[in-house]
Amino acid sequence: MMTATLRADGSSKFHRDNRWGYFPSISFGWNVSKEEFMGDNNQDIKIRASYGKTGNQEGIGSYAYQALMSGGQNYGNESGISVSSFGNEDLTWEKADQYDFGFDISLFGRKLDLSFDVYYKKTTDLLYSMPIHATTGMTSITSNIGSMENRGVEFSASTDFNLGSVKWNTNFNIAHNKNKILSLIDNDNLPISIGDNRALQVGRDIGSFYLFQMEGLYQYDGEVPQPQLDLGVRAGDVRWTDLDGNGIINDNDRVVIGSSNPKFSGGWNNKFNYKNLQLDVLTTFMYGNNVYNQSKPSALARIGYRTAQLEEYVVNQWTGPGSTNVYPRAIAGETFNTRNSTRFLEDGSFIRLRAVTLGYHLPSFKVKNFSVNNIRIYGQVDNLFLWTKYSGWDPEVSKNLDPRFFGTDWFNTPQPRTYNLGVNINL
Repeated sequence: MMTATLRADGSSKFHRDNRWGYFPSISFGWNVSKEEFMGDNNQDIKIRASYGKTGNQEGIGSYAYQALMSGGQNYGNESGISVSSFGNEDLTWEKADQYDFGFDISLFGRKLDLSFDVYYKKTTDLLYSMPIHATTGMTSITSNIGSMENRGVEFSASTDFNLGSVKWNTNFNIAHNKNKILSLIDNDNLPISIGDNRALQVGRDIGSFYLFQMEGLYQYDGEVPQPQLDLGVRAGDVRWTDLDGNGIINDNDRVVIGSSNPKFSGGWNNKFNYKNLQLDVLTTFMYGNNVYNQSKPSALARIGYRTAQLEEYVVNQWTGPGSTNVYPRAIAGETFNTRNSTRFLEDGSFIRLRAVTLGYHLPSFKVKNFSVNNIRIYGQVDNLFLWTKYSGWDPEVSKNLDPRFFGTDWFNTPQPRTYNLGVNINL
């Protein structure tokens, strides 16, 4: 089986010379189990492959290709207007080419189903607000810059077995995706800071952190470089990595490190039936992602600050040489030790018992002229348990859902645990 399509899209967001985009797709499928050489069997094997090109115009203004002017730029008691944004007539569609290959296999009379997919996606002409020198009167211009890729693998397995009087149905899935920026602006591959402790850099993924790196604590005043000593840094303060070796810690010493993207994630759903009883258990997991615990440098780990602090940082604070190489001394109002750094970058891996449901089906019966075909009584608990090394409330929350800034916890409300009792009645 083969399917092919071609679509043409036009958008008024682009100049008339770049308004149209053409996006083809083609897919192939082969049901191997229906071939003669497979003979009579109870197996089902399907192989599939596809290619498709898509376009994106979201995230930019309706007049991004045009230079715009705005009023309110008054001067000398006279009203005035000025250029508010530069136009870009070369602006065009962001394009993505994706290749997929996979297969589905059903074995033992469909009691075991396996599905496997591998994909590669390359996105070019990324729509982005490219930074420009402020001497132009603007700080950015909407442009097509750079490219990135996503490579991934997805696998799922489901079973349907009878274990005597117990019926067991399970569905397990796991996915891995690797994002990588392939090209950006020509800046000698230096990190491009995009705010909120994040940066874009060729070779890294979207979601990488841009932080100072902690090496430990100064144990003696003699270890402190003179430029820092002159600024009041003393024994008990954090020793930061000095990338340029000038003895001064500033924004040039930040490193691109970690990522809010997991190495893999997935879920496992189990359903057990015994006579009229049914038990459903759903578990989800994520591994290899980082969470930046911003609540610590902002308040909870600022020893000597006016807010409440975590006992861990108060009890274990530095009190003299050799007392600790992790928890700095207490200083009221200091900001040197609470820089946005790897001190507060944590492992966000977790296993969550997402939902547990226990139900019981009552037999059908009649009440006068009404037939009650099915009554199901159930109890359900959501977010029953969480296994994680993350020190905050919940590693699966973020103050910003943008993929560039995901994975920052700033006193975000954790997911609630809920208890439900209910009855389903079918007449």
